[in-house]
Amino acid sequence: MSEPVRIRDDDHEAITAAQDVLGLPYPEVVHLALTTDILSGSPAQNARRAIQYYHTYVLEQYDAIQDVPVEDITLDSADQAKAGLTIGAQKHEQRLAKQR
Repeated sequence: MSEPVRIRDDDHEAITAAQDVLGLPYPEVVHLALTTDILSGSPAQNARRAIQYYHTYVLEQYDAIQDVPVEDITLDSADQAKAGLTIGAQKHEQRLAKQR
């Protein structure tokens, strides 16, 4: 069952910024915003980080997050971004802890 969602102008701008980076439809980014903290701080930077973490730590296509060509990659679903922001972020923190 769907419910209408009211979005403030500030949130709309943040969702649009994340959407531009992720390449996802607006409703997918709204769903992502409801289930993660992607809109905290810089939504565009968080979206880039989601892509980097997803391709580095979840798919293991790259050895380092700096190698991920974020400008050339979009995601297919909010679930991919969520995996990047959760699983990928955890693995990133573990890697950083091992380096210390």
